[in-house]
Amino acid sequence: MRLLRPALPCLAAALFAASPAFAQPITGSAGGGGAPGGRPAAARIGLTVDAAFTGRVDFTAAGVAAGDMAVTQSGAKLSLPLPPLGGGWFPLLSLRYRHHDLETAAGTPLPQHFQGLSASLGVFGNLSPDWSLFASVSPGVANAGSGFTSKGMSVGVIAVASRKFGNDFSAGFGFVFDSLARGTGRLMPVATFDWSPEPGWKVWVGYPRTGVSWQANDALKAEFVAEADFGSFYVTEDPRTPRPGQVRLDRTRLEYRAVRVGPAITWKPDPLVSLRLAAGVVPMVRAEYEARNYELRSENATGFASFELDWRF
Repeated sequence: MRLLRPALPCLAAALFAASPAFAQPITGSAGGGGAPGGRPAAARIGLTVDAAFTGRVDFTAAGVAAGDMAVTQSGAKLSLPLPPLGGGWFPLLSLRYRHHDLETAAGTPLPQHFQGLSASLGVFGNLSPDWSLFASVSPGVANAGSGFTSKGMSVGVIAVASRKFGNDFSAGFGFVFDSLARGTGRLMPVATFDWSPEPGWKVWVGYPRTGVSWQANDALKAEFVAEADFGSFYVTEDPRTPRPGQVRLDRTRLEYRAVRVGPAITWKPDPLVSLRLAAGVVPMVRAEYEARNYELRSENATGFASFELDWRF
């Protein structure tokens, strides 16, 4: 599913490419990296639940104060590996739900919640001894301020080709497409790389996380990451009571983008269970009604905390 423009082009692509509903990560070969990787033929069913809280940010729109917001979000994803296809291709079916609750001041031109539901059919395989391909198609629905409606239906496509340059370095390129988006998130390039400079260390550019990690042992991994929280949503009703002369914000699309930066710890008490805890700063939040030329920009940084529980069975 899915729910976001930094300086470096590859980082921008990795952080802000969008697919329907909310972001779905490209699988990493290192279990947390960004470059696409394969999976064993005997891969297990996976269930992931996650939650996060983002502190209050103040907004301006066209240089004028436009209220504030804090966000509590939650989600779940079920992944089902399908039988391998001939020639070493590995399909994966997943279902994902995400929900954002927004606590806003009176008059803030944002809905009280975002929600998205999507299914994804992806496939990974080798094109040659050095080249591999990951691709997926994700039909879904994403709405803001209301229940699911047909206006929020969309299709997302991801395709990334990756080349292995050695045992410790790979890089890739591709694109993501979101039929619901109308701004910069509709079609964007993706660049990835995955580098292991020393045993236990990894540096990656990925989607939607980019960072560096250190594997202390089989049970403990530390990371410092920049990650994106983003999505495109259909808004049925104006979240305000518009005054004469105000731009109307109903029957349009909202593109939400946020960046989170900070450390994270992943603990695996069992080979089939992992718990990831993260905290840090949110330096940027944007909410854009692109078709109405109306964008809210955060005026301050704030904090965040998140957890993610993954169970394979």
